[in-house]
Amino acid sequence: MGAVKIISGPVEAPKPQNKAVIQGQGSIPYGKATKEKTPNIGKAKITVGRKRGMGAAQRGGRFTIA
Repeated sequence: MGAVKIISGPVEAPKPQNKAVIQGQGSIPYGKATKEKTPNIGKAKITVGRKRGMGAAQRGGRFTIA
């Protein structure tokens, strides 16, 4: 049977930091959270175009994106 060793006692948890500290190499700051405006996807936009480099294609050279 295996055993699980649980370490408990008066040891305090490390304090949170706003940077990653790499031993012997310095630290890298974490990115900051910012609010971004998201696009409105309520109304779809349909784009019709012509494919490039079709040459002697057997099927059509046009596309539609909805």
